[in-house]
Amino acid sequence: MAAAAAGKKVRKPYTITRPRERWSGAEHGRFLDALLLFGRDWKRIQEFVGTKTAIQIRSHAQKHFLKARKFGLAGDLPPPLHPHRAGAGAMQQQQQQSLEWPSFSSPQAFLQDESILLPISPDEVGFAQVYRFVGDVFGSGAPWAVEAHLQRLHGMDPAVAETILRVLRNLEANLAA
Repeated sequence: MAAAAAGKKVRKPYTITRPRERWSGAEHGRFLDALLLFGRDWKRIQEFVGTKTAIQIRSHAQKHFLKARKFGLAGDLPPPLHPHRAGAGAMQQQQQQSLEWPSFSSPQAFLQDESILLPISPDEVGFAQVYRFVGDVFGSGAPWAVEAHLQRLHGMDPAVAETILRVLRNLEANLAA
């Protein structure tokens, strides 16, 4: 009780109240859709997902954001609710200063832009192109004509186009199973 005598609070031991539950593919898909629709409004995302609590959703989002930053896809993430909190580290501030964000006057200008700002490493540009293409096919708000996707595919580097086709075939096989 030396800590209590010194005026410090004794910390409550960490206890797991419920075992961790894995997220199903459908739940994760609803989470991603809700993230695009509601940003970081955890209560609305909780209502949209329906099977997870706001705490579980925040934890899942934290893991998702870390993976997205690791793979250089942080440009697709909604901005933090409180960007100027004291807890923001110097690393985040350096990253924000080093990135150049485009300014678009209309949503059409954003859709027509084919340049990829992230990732910064040239070794990962192919991965980002594949991820962006597949995301546009399945996750974009406005539907594109199949011909438009094929035109984009024909204009890409052959290695990237082949990778996109393999990913799409793999998705088809997984969804059909």
